[in-house]
Amino acid sequence: MPSSQHNDLMGLMMPIFSGMKDDFGKEIEDPIPLSFDRINEGQPFSSDFLLSRLPIGLVWHTIQLVPQADLRNLALVNRDCRQLARSRQFANVELDYSDSAIGVLGVLLKEHEERSENHGKTRLPSIGACIRKITVATNPGWITYRHQIELSEDFVQLDAGVRGARLDKACRAFFEEYMPKIGLVLSNTQILPCLEYLFWADSVPVDKNFFEAIISSNLRHLVLRRVSVDKEFALGLSSDQCRWRLNSLYLDVIWTTSGDREDVTTSPLICNLLCLAAPTLESLTWACLNILRSTPSVQLPSSVNERPSFRRLQDLNIDSIMKYDPAWLDILIQPGGSSPIRFLEVDISKNPRVADFFNTCGYLPNLEVFVWSGVKMMNPSLGFLQANSHIRKLRIDAEAPQFLEEQLLPLLRGRFKNLISLSLRWPENQDHIPQSALDQISTLHRLEQLCLSAGCQVGWRHSWVINHDAMQNCVRNLRNLRKLAFSRDTYIEQNLDPETQGEGAPERYYEDRFPRNSATLVVQPFFREEDPVKKLELVWEMQHRNDMATVAAKYADSLPELEWIYLGQHPMRIDRGPTGITKPIPLSTERDECWTYLRRMFGRQNDLTF
Repeated sequence: MPSSQHNDLMGLMMPIFSGMKDDFGKEIEDPIPLSFDRINEGQPFSSDFLLSRLPIGLVWHTIQLVPQADLRNLALVNRDCRQLARSRQFANVELDYSDSAIGVLGVLLKEHEERSENHGKTRLPSIGACIRKITVATNPGWITYRHQIELSEDFVQLDAGVRGARLDKACRAFFEEYMPKIGLVLSNTQILPCLEYLFWADSVPVDKNFFEAIISSNLRHLVLRRVSVDKEFALGLSSDQCRWRLNSLYLDVIWTTSGDREDVTTSPLICNLLCLAAPTLESLTWACLNILRSTPSVQLPSSVNERPSFRRLQDLNIDSIMKYDPAWLDILIQPGGSSPIRFLEVDISKNPRVADFFNTCGYLPNLEVFVWSGVKMMNPSLGFLQANSHIRKLRIDAEAPQFLEEQLLPLLRGRFKNLISLSLRWPENQDHIPQSALDQISTLHRLEQLCLSAGCQVGWRHSWVINHDAMQNCVRNLRNLRKLAFSRDTYIEQNLDPETQGEGAPERYYEDRFPRNSATLVVQPFFREEDPVKKLELVWEMQHRNDMATVAAKYADSLPELEWIYLGQHPMRIDRGPTGITKPIPLSTERDECWTYLRRMFGRQNDLTF
């Protein structure tokens, strides 16, 4: 077995660094189950089905009320009840290499055989007709369970022959049996007649057959996340020859150069995918991050007649790190009075060519949300913002304090009459937000939501010691404010015990977690049992949450419309009693960075990547 496949399989075992806790607001909602006439593929109710006397729409709404735990019992009643239960049980299928995933694939392939022999139909209602979304994300635990392969010292120290034999067997099972089954299922629209969503998150290299399979499907929403290829190829299809009618696309395709593979480029493939998706695409996130080596940018088709037209594209996010030919901007954004773009996330100062485009881009009449992404602004210009002062939401992720205070904020105060949402951050080497900036922000009276941050933005170290007195003075004039967030804020722990003095540096506030009066606490009987350190940390968490709730109440008392606040890594809802008493209610049992949630709230809320 080629060593490259061994490496690919072991790559699936590697954990993905997730950083700090970022779970709040990321609950995944399954697609709504399809109506009975669709999952039954046109067949009528059985004569003995009591619910057949009701309108189909009412039956559908009734099934949604059945508790998840009771669906198995419902499926035992008769054929129609089984299919109604399946409409919820199989609306979203996760192919994670588990027993259930392999079982579902087996059923779908049997249905495929039956359809092939019966003019595309199955004798009984099918599982395939119920599936609306498929997620392909191999769970490393199932590889270990099936093949006794793991990332451990014990596995590395096995005899080379034993280790190689296990890897060979696992590669045959995974690459020659399991993955081809997924490709066959995806490529045949009869097997999955109602499939609309595909989320592919496996990092093993895929070939041309995989891409030919997905472009032959009826997908409406496609996420290709960290998908890798190890051979250069193009698909060689025009949009007229493609069945794709995509509404949204998350495009993150990279090339693999490990082992004995030659360096390749994905530029032809990515260009093909964009051209094929263009006619119907409404949302595009382009994030092909080949950052480990020097790579050519993705070029437009050489012939003007072959260039795509994105007439329906409303939502565009181009990752700030990715390399691309700036000529794509004219195709994607379509500057001028006819541009359909409503949501835009891009680094408009990425390089001189990109900056030149946006300085001359002009007015985009439908633009509502703009996110200036990036890390460091390169010679920032106000040209694009001056031309689009009608936007409602603005988030600037890049760090340029002088630009923010001397150019941006004066512009927002003078011309942005529709702005209701603002998110700004000050750089890592600045552990405070200047009073001059707060004074200017306090005059943006139309704001309904505000997010501020400063200092170190990644990892455990937090350097922004927030001054809540100054912040409250800033926002008290923003009487329309409904949502307020402070990200990466930290605090100085007061009343530390003598033995811990000097260890309470603000940058380690969330790491050290020393509760107040710890010397008194540790002598209590409760702390003599089990792990006293964990119990001290638990007390600190309770103290911190209560401290944040106290501060949140002060903001709520001065802001009559405030509904939600985030500070100290705690999201809270503001409840207001009949007598006007405000009470912050924590919405998460644990502290959470809320990185994803904040980016959505203050940016593009229709992000489909999570």
